[in-house]
Amino acid sequence: MSFSSNRSILRFIYFLGVIRWYNLILLAVSQYILSAYILLLQHGEQSKKLAFWFFLTDTTVHGMVLATIFTVASIFIINAFYDKEKDWVNKPGMALMSQAVGSAHLANLYILFNTIGLVFAVLASVKAALFFLGIQFFGWFYSHKLQKKPFLRELSAGMLTIAPLVAIWIHFSMPKVGLITLFTGLLTLLTVKDILKDVSGHRGNLIFGYHTVVKVTGLNEIKRWVLLFTSTALLVFTLISTFWPFSSNQKPYDIIAITGIALLLTWLNSIVWLVSKSDITQKWCLRLQKLFVVALMSGLFIIIIYRYVLLFLYDKVAP
Repeated sequence: MSFSSNRSILRFIYFLGVIRWYNLILLAVSQYILSAYILLLQHGEQSKKLAFWFFLTDTTVHGMVLATIFTVASIFIINAFYDKEKDWVNKPGMALMSQAVGSAHLANLYILFNTIGLVFAVLASVKAALFFLGIQFFGWFYSHKLQKKPFLRELSAGMLTIAPLVAIWIHFSMPKVGLITLFTGLLTLLTVKDILKDVSGHRGNLIFGYHTVVKVTGLNEIKRWVLLFTSTALLVFTLISTFWPFSSNQKPYDIIAITGIALLLTWLNSIVWLVSKSDITQKWCLRLQKLFVVALMSGLFIIIIYRYVLLFLYDKVAP
């Protein structure tokens, strides 16, 4: 194999790191999990087999998943493009991968991926195309402007992450309180995760002029704000899940339960983070927060497996 071939393979591997292929896979799987859950809510009373058939044959969902992969990849590309100097301090491995791919290649791939993502969105539906066009613009605006705005940076990053899941929700037109609590809980988990991540990487942010929450409020103050934020989110969630009048035929208690557990774990993690003085403990809090995000969608996946697969032939469990 020639040197140029080896170099191309290495550049491709580095590019996969830049677009964070593992995050793209998790996001695509999450979209399919949410689709399966919503279809089970809609058709499970009639037939799980019918719901499963709709899940397999819904071309709009497949188109939106492909649009998500390319659109979110383009957002990671533009982030790497704007953050390349800061990453040398906070994430030197990511900076090396971005440099290996090259700024010109990143710019061209950003345009290409946005175009491909929009094509898949158009093939899905006009409504999906408009929604993903908005995600693409917001992704550029986040990288160009909101990255240096404290609080808005963390909140908008979480909104960008859950936007593809909201697209699935809009497609199925399901104004259910269970899904509302899921998105609210997921946004809370992601916002806290991004704040913890900014605290661990605040040195590079300060060097290159990023006005993060740590710089604006101070480390001790932001810890108190995170605890207050998670406490408020947990309280609001408890009130909604307790007093909201569910319909008699569709009660998404399971999704509310796993969201509540994830919020409770985030609240406990925030307490540990508040009292901790060790850098190692704070890094573990960040890792746990990332795990809670994955666990929330994994819990939903377990519900789907239980209802679709284990009892697929028997139809004994009603959603």
